[in-house]
Amino acid sequence: MKTLKIFGFIFCLGLTVCFLSNYANAELTAKEILQKVADQGFKDSFRAVLTIKTTKGKKTVADQTIWVIGKVKNENADFFFDFEEPEESKGLRFLLQIREKQDPKAFMFLPSTGKTLPLATEDPSTDIGGTGLNMDDIMGFVPKVGETEKLIKDETIDGQECYVIQISQPDQKVRTVWVRKKDFTIVKSQELDPAGKVKRNFRVVEFFKTAEGKDYPREEEITVPDKNIRIVVRQENAVFGIDIPDELMAVETFGQFKWRN
Repeated sequence: MKTLKIFGFIFCLGLTVCFLSNYANAELTAKEILQKVADQGFKDSFRAVLTIKTTKGKKTVADQTIWVIGKVKNENADFFFDFEEPEESKGLRFLLQIREKQDPKAFMFLPSTGKTLPLATEDPSTDIGGTGLNMDDIMGFVPKVGETEKLIKDETIDGQECYVIQISQPDQKVRTVWVRKKDFTIVKSQELDPAGKVKRNFRVVEFFKTAEGKDYPREEEITVPDKNIRIVVRQENAVFGIDIPDELMAVETFGQFKWRN
């Protein structure tokens, strides 16, 4: 599978451009379908503003505004996150690097100390800047070593025909994804622990149409049932095909590089 498929974040995060495919009516295997999901990922550099609101029950525990910048070249991708609001999070930055046939790398810059720290991409419990999002959310559907997948059925979700694929992980967790047939967009996913308990849900709750008539995810929702947490990620605007300075995607300089005038 190729580069990051961010929740439709994209990253899981509602930024993945959807392209129509000529293979919608072909009989595909689970692996082929997931490959097509990956193929629909970022094909160009971009910049966007995201709002991330996290609630626990009826209480808002985080309300963040984040700049997200992505630089994509062939099978390699870099993603930069710059926290804008609230004031106490301003200047907090993250860098995610994905290289073909290598384990992804992630780094965090702390403005209070001026230091850059590595993050454990293999630890899904790592919270991203107090948003409630974890590394699995950020990593999206990058395949893990030892995973197996199978196509279990077709299902209609919110009026959209979907492939339903079950992905079994080496730690005995199971992720089920619903892939929209018309353009291979993941519109829903659910993660179960080894005991079969739902640990995390994801779904696209709002789309909008581009001038070219393509559906584009605008808002996505993540829920964590056993913690009564709901995370809503909304894309406010995005521009594509931009020039991105190398310093913004380098571990040594991303933390303090002044990318805005």
